[in-house]
Amino acid sequence: MDSTYDESDLTEVETEWIRSWVVSLMEQGKSPRTIHRKVSVFRTFVRFARRRGIMTHNPAETVTLPKVDKRMPEIVPEHSMGALFEEGVFASDWKGRRDRSMMALLYETGIRMGELIGLKVQDVDGSRRELRVYGKGRKERFVPLLPATMESIMQHVMDRPVGGDDLFVTDAGSTLYPSFVYRRVNHYLGEVSSLQKCSPHVLRHTFATHLLNRGAELAAVKELLGHASLSSTQVYTQHTTAKLKELHRASPLNQRSTGKQ
Repeated sequence: MDSTYDESDLTEVETEWIRSWVVSLMEQGKSPRTIHRKVSVFRTFVRFARRRGIMTHNPAETVTLPKVDKRMPEIVPEHSMGALFEEGVFASDWKGRRDRSMMALLYETGIRMGELIGLKVQDVDGSRRELRVYGKGRKERFVPLLPATMESIMQHVMDRPVGGDDLFVTDAGSTLYPSFVYRRVNHYLGEVSSLQKCSPHVLRHTFATHLLNRGAELAAVKELLGHASLSSTQVYTQHTTAKLKELHRASPLNQRSTGKQ
């Protein structure tokens, strides 16, 4: 904490000391995220101390911290996703068809990993080409399926060596679990992308961003993702806005005004 204060007993720290400490960290050039993390450690101590009856108040409760900019979600470019579904990427056996179907669903519907794991065979409506998904709080929603994805799923169901209600199963025929899905997604995205983090959630980010880039309405994307409010969906507009700025900078009018030909 700020060396201005010599008090070593953390239970006697005052609010003004915390504010001074935050200012000191800012003057040292610490990032807002670093400052939030440091203050969070102190707040964790305060919660512990209050449970033990050592402290009766939280001196950091009213301290205003610097605003942390939201990180833009990492996404996979459209051409890379196109390359993923080219012939030869997935094996021709039932496991390969399963993996292709899982990757297609995650990318083409934006469903969460937990939602994918919970899918049952009866959640697929072949006549309407729809998928029933149970999101947070078991809230039900329906998402459309592309013909190729629908065909891939049905082929997978017919060819897999085990039955049961689960739409997808592991190599051993058991219910999917998070680390299994993560490994499969990480493997395939690693084949077409250089992203540091190749998780199932990256495909959810990619789905939403690609839709918005192609002119989809924010409210429609919200419903497909199963978000409770538009504010959760608006984070994806950062990529859309960045792309618009890029296109604007490449405009002939902009090049004329800057003297570039």
